[in-house]
Amino acid sequence: MNTLSLRDTRVLLLGSADQDYRARAMAYLQAAGCQGSVIDGVTEGQLLAALKQALDQVDSPFVVLARDSDFLLIDALQQAQDWLHAHPQVMGVQGYALGMQPGNSTVSYYRLGRTAHQVLPGGLRDRVQQYGISGLQPWRAVLRVEALRSALDDAARQMADQDWLLGLSFALLCQGDIKVLEQTQVVSECVELAVEADAMLPAIRTLRQWDEQQAGDFAGEEGFAILRQFALSLGAPDPAPLLFVSPWASVVNEPERSFEARQYVELPYYNAALFRQLSALEFLQHAWPAGQAHVRALEGAWVRQRDLLQQHANDNVKTLRTRYWQALSVNLFAPQICSLLLATLADDEDDARHELQAWIERLQQAGAPPVAERLAHTPSGRVLQALAQATLDDAGRQRVRKHLKAGRRSSMALLVIDLADDDEALQRTFDSVVASGLSDLRIVVLKAGQLPAITTVRDTLHFIKVMPDTLVSHLNQVVRQLPSDWLMLLQAGDELAGSGLLRLQVELAQAGQCTAVCGNEVQRDVEGRLIAIQRPGADVDLLRSRPDLMAQHWLLRREVLLDVGGYSDACRQALEFDLLLRVIEARGLGGLAHVDEYLVVGQIDREAMQPGVLATLDRHLGVLGYQAQVVPGREGRLDIEFRHAATPMVSILLSASGDMQQLGASLASIQQRTRYPRYEVLVVGEDEQLQQANLGGRVRVVCCPSQVQSERFNQAAGQARGEYLVLMSDRSLVANPGWIEALLNQAQRPEVGVVGCQMYGADGSISHAGYELLEDRQVHASWLGVAGRASADVLALEVVRASHAVSADGLMVRKEVFEALGGLPQGGTPDIELCLQVSQAGLLVLVAPQAQLFNGGVPVLTPPVREALVARAPWAFARALAVDGAYGIGEQPGEAGPRWLRELG
Repeated sequence: MNTLSLRDTRVLLLGSADQDYRARAMAYLQAAGCQGSVIDGVTEGQLLAALKQALDQVDSPFVVLARDSDFLLIDALQQAQDWLHAHPQVMGVQGYALGMQPGNSTVSYYRLGRTAHQVLPGGLRDRVQQYGISGLQPWRAVLRVEALRSALDDAARQMADQDWLLGLSFALLCQGDIKVLEQTQVVSECVELAVEADAMLPAIRTLRQWDEQQAGDFAGEEGFAILRQFALSLGAPDPAPLLFVSPWASVVNEPERSFEARQYVELPYYNAALFRQLSALEFLQHAWPAGQAHVRALEGAWVRQRDLLQQHANDNVKTLRTRYWQALSVNLFAPQICSLLLATLADDEDDARHELQAWIERLQQAGAPPVAERLAHTPSGRVLQALAQATLDDAGRQRVRKHLKAGRRSSMALLVIDLADDDEALQRTFDSVVASGLSDLRIVVLKAGQLPAITTVRDTLHFIKVMPDTLVSHLNQVVRQLPSDWLMLLQAGDELAGSGLLRLQVELAQAGQCTAVCGNEVQRDVEGRLIAIQRPGADVDLLRSRPDLMAQHWLLRREVLLDVGGYSDACRQALEFDLLLRVIEARGLGGLAHVDEYLVVGQIDREAMQPGVLATLDRHLGVLGYQAQVVPGREGRLDIEFRHAATPMVSILLSASGDMQQLGASLASIQQRTRYPRYEVLVVGEDEQLQQANLGGRVRVVCCPSQVQSERFNQAAGQARGEYLVLMSDRSLVANPGWIEALLNQAQRPEVGVVGCQMYGADGSISHAGYELLEDRQVHASWLGVAGRASADVLALEVVRASHAVSADGLMVRKEVFEALGGLPQGGTPDIELCLQVSQAGLLVLVAPQAQLFNGGVPVLTPPVREALVARAPWAFARALAVDGAYGIGEQPGEAGPRWLRELG
């Protein structure tokens, strides 16, 4: 056996922003007796500079580069080092890469590259072609330090910073051959590469120019094709085929691997020595997860384990042991859970004790940070923190109970549906109710299967045996029998969140006009991750567009539910959505309310809801008199085309700033991108240049000597021929052809007064999506700066929704409404004040995201202008967030501390 050690090879890890990657990688190398350093750099250029500096300090003959997410196989490094010692004329040696993607207690492995051709005598062209075919990456080779230093210098002179690894690979092949050994050298994490083939073209051209400065090996179309294949194999490789999956399901046994039907036996992946190394790497990855993708895969499991570790007043050793076993089955690699379980094992369970103790010692040797710390930095962890902050302590709950006992309070009932006969889920709901501190509360469980007790409707906890086809009739019967003022529908497993319902008990006693209340909620996705749903008010348009996020867990007044006929047996898949629509049909919007508190943690089955949602929405729109079409969109979104019969004339009132180039661009965007046929443009401004400019056949000029925005628009409106007015500044450019149709789709509804456009900056981020008037006398620009591509992840940003106000840089108003209100008000915020007047008149102010404009930046309100607005309309800031004419309850998002508790009494 060769006695050389790996002290002759230095590992240089290309650092990423993830500190866990580097810490784990360094711990792995140190345990293997390998010398390693992390090369840091925020940009690729900085990383390259840091690598050059590190090379100057390397005192070993050989060096190998790796990403900090990689695992270099020690046996393969030893073989490469031995080869370089035995063949001093060889510049470098490399093996193959195996791709992997870790998940929750499992690792999936992928083929990376193909079999390399045998090295034949030839020049650079042959070497590059061979690497392009095989997909191997020369920069991953174990190299002589001098060769790497020289290649880095060449690459830095020729390639842009972001392409330096491609340039380094090309430079290495320019120096000579790299020996390929038939072994797996690195296990590399597979990530979804955002690089497209077209994005590699500049780098390919640079390689071509580089070659032209030398021997010109890649001249002609064939040479360009070889360079292209080489560049794409490194920078934008094809999706890697899945080879096998390795789940780890036991604290005693090694993982059991499951292989795909097609394998690639010509690659050096299939030998016992490699699989032994993979088992060790898998353990380290599971015990010490790193990287965004792996943490996201574990996030739901960590949440579930946290829930199972919560102790309840009725717990004993047996119930705790059962839950600890459940938590361990969710993820084995949790030393805290193992220790808790170990403490509950009985004296006669010696085998289990020894196995758990050995497993704990193995996990502790990995040295990973505690799971609780990792969970805290995930989106679910932030949701849990928000819930904790919204939960009153014992003293706070006692104060609320004292307040409720001293005065009038509203009684509540929770109707819990358990058609799956899931006692475990039902217990989670019960535990959350006990922790909530609610008083004067009844719980009715409509349950399939055997009932745990015989009860009556007079009992605080009442069980009713149901079947799926009898559920609705039993629901309506119990609603008629209950004495409670307010009702909420839950599914078994739903949990009360924070102290939201406790707060509602305080406030509902004074909410005589309120008929239904929604709050914020938390939803679990299919993998158990927590998603915070910040509902922006009791918004009927948002309710119709996103019933999956808006229709659940409303608190309804019992008498209102009875007045509309109770729950409908014709809509079992969407009981609450159907009921809310019928309440709106019967009573309008005035009694809908929103509280800015988390009320429930639940899980929504969007696919199961969809048939019922579509059926009841069609019925609802028919009741309102529309022959509408509902179009399902992505992620549960529903787009409603109201199909109005009329195609009214639209007058676009375009306010000119005096910048003729800017005005020309705005006009051109209107004329070139507007599909709607019946419109006119009135350009209004004070500049005499407008009279002389040729602005187009559909354009009329309205000369107004005033620079006051309201006077300009009012004068132009008086000359407009259209039934609908679009107020627009020349800062705005039309972005999509259907923008007027999108505005009219909403503005022609009789209950709508103003519809605003959604505006984007040059970088694609939101520049205007409506205003919110907050209780602290602030005017908040909704979603300002949010990336447009993030719209699918932001509730309401992709769908029609209510708003307090929208900008005159792009809004539509019915002309008769505009004239009835006396036009735009005077002052520094005429658009906002127009919207407030529209709301006072009982009409809706909406934002239509399908009507899109480019706008570099809607002017921000200065403090003096905002204070003047507050002085003129103090009532608009005194209310809480209340849209659609809703009755408002609650504080604004982000307000610190439970102010409502401080104001009790």
